[in-house]
Amino acid sequence: RNYCNNQGFSLSTKQIELTDYPYLPVNIFKNKKLYSVPNENINVILSSSATSGIPSMIGIDSVTSKRQTMASAKVMSNYLGDNRRPFLILDEDPLISNSVEISARAAATRGFLILASEPKYFLINNNDRLSFDIDKFQKSINSYKEKGQEVCVFGFTYVLYHHVVKELMEKNIQLNLPENSKVAHIGGWKKLESEKVSKKQFVSDISNLFGVNVDNIYDFYGFTEQMGLLYVSVGDEPKTVSTYSEIIIRDFQTLEPVKDGEQGLIQILTPLPHSYPGISVLTE
Repeated sequence: RNYCNNQGFSLSTKQIELTDYPYLPVNIFKNKKLYSVPNENINVILSSSATSGIPSMIGIDSVTSKRQTMASAKVMSNYLGDNRRPFLILDEDPLISNSVEISARAAATRGFLILASEPKYFLINNNDRLSFDIDKFQKSINSYKEKGQEVCVFGFTYVLYHHVVKELMEKNIQLNLPENSKVAHIGGWKKLESEKVSKKQFVSDISNLFGVNVDNIYDFYGFTEQMGLLYVSVGDEPKTVSTYSEIIIRDFQTLEPVKDGEQGLIQILTPLPHSYPGISVLTE
């Protein structure tokens, strides 16, 4: 309330533009525990992957959890379809792994399994080195082909490319998925950019390896501070904002809204959070 008052912002104003809404810098969740409900209403505390150091800690109550699940399921099914299908996960099975990193990846994967009829894992961890079980994968896709069953190959962007696509391409191996199958990947691009792999090349290599149309390759992006919101790109197209949020691009220096086509920081507004003040955040 003090913050809104200092910004001269009041909900009693007759006409409020989205650009008038004050915003919290996303980093504040790394330094402060900000809840909008009593502590006893918090069911889960989400921790971000914290590639840059200190993780954000977000308190989730049942209202927020329900909204997040609904929103993410709607967005996912809009691209992947309503019908459940086998998910072929190019990662190690979290029930077998003891790695801390896999627990974060497993948590992110879990949200997508709402669309899965069954999950299967195809990476094996040998002394902290991941290897792809190609024989198991080949047998699985042959089995689904015989049934005329489309599948969804799912993985983290870097893990999928580095441990599967790159290695198989070097061996000139191709894996043709059943007709109308999809490939969905999530996670950042920083590691791939350091290896000089562009998004265009990534999509082209995925399409060639798995025999899928580029329009059936989906890149999902989300972040802990506004969990439940998914931004999706099809092929190598830009990401799309869903019905559940709005974005405003703000000038790096002045923080004023910029014209379309200009660069800046992204402010994201969404009505989903109930248990913490995440309805308007300025990302990095």
